[in-house]
Amino acid sequence: MFSLFKIQGDDADVEAGLVSPAQSSPVPAPQSAMASDDTLLDSLATLSTLNGVSLLQHSARLEIISGLLASVLTRLPLAMREGVAESFRGRVEKLMSLSDDRPLPETYHSALLTEVNRYLNALR
Repeated sequence: MFSLFKIQGDDADVEAGLVSPAQSSPVPAPQSAMASDDTLLDSLATLSTLNGVSLLQHSARLEIISGLLASVLTRLPLAMREGVAESFRGRVEKLMSLSDDRPLPETYHSALLTEVNRYLNALR
């Protein structure tokens, strides 16, 4: 039998992989359940931390890209802005039609429309 994953290291050095019974040390039955619970909780805590760090890094990157894009859009000539806005609206409509096949949570749609409006406002 293989456990689902093994995580070692801190936030900067993470290794995930399958763990075979030969790699894990034998534990008596009563301690096995506690050790298993502790290992699972430790793994969940590590995954949660890594997920939070990844989310923060992704958010920082998006903010930088958003700021750069808004700066570029506001410096375009008016005629170009109108063409960009028209093209952008078409692409957004295509993107939104993709979610017709697979319903997504309201938070996705809300975030999407907030970003769309941010850029359409920058194009005005």
